[in-house]
Amino acid sequence: MTPIQWMILGAAILAVILLLILALCLIQMRNRKLGIDGKRKVAAILKRFAGIRSFRVLNDLTLKTPKHEVKIDHVLIGFFGILVVNTKNLRGAVYGDGRGKNWTNVITKKEKEIKSSFPNPLLENQLAVEAIREVLSSNNVYKVSIESYVVFTRRKTSLYVPKGIAVLSLKDFRKLLKRSKYSADGDVDVKKVAEVLTNSQTK
Repeated sequence: MTPIQWMILGAAILAVILLLILALCLIQMRNRKLGIDGKRKVAAILKRFAGIRSFRVLNDLTLKTPKHEVKIDHVLIGFFGILVVNTKNLRGAVYGDGRGKNWTNVITKKEKEIKSSFPNPLLENQLAVEAIREVLSSNNVYKVSIESYVVFTRRKTSLYVPKGIAVLSLKDFRKLLKRSKYSADGDVDVKKVAEVLTNSQTK
């Protein structure tokens, strides 16, 4: 090949690489936007629920323990205790169980299935609950009930998960909050718990 041909080939390869990088950046931006949109939906529901009850909501909380740095989407603190919510805004179908390390998301485009995996959100919630318990106990706060749920915010997402595990659609999450136990008084000091968790965030 002549030097000019080598230059043309090199330019073509560089152009392909740049296009691939651009495509990846666009995908990451889109996924980030989807994640933010999902969080906003859940945050709005929790804010309305907490507002009339003098509860507190902490969004995008990051706690650091000796073993992990844990990011938590939402924490609802009420007289009943604490509700941890992990938000997912995936479309298509979701397959998973309580023990697997990863779950699978399947999207159908032009009659082709595109599969991707993501960390088991139930295990993420388990780490979140452990981190909250550790922070509270280190600040001499005990006997606080903690529950956790994973909420998929897209209306048409199909969930293929075992019955009874803590995974809900947005519609079912709204129904969950209507249960009387979330308005019950478990003698939790909402203000103190919120201050402890807020002050324990990583800087």
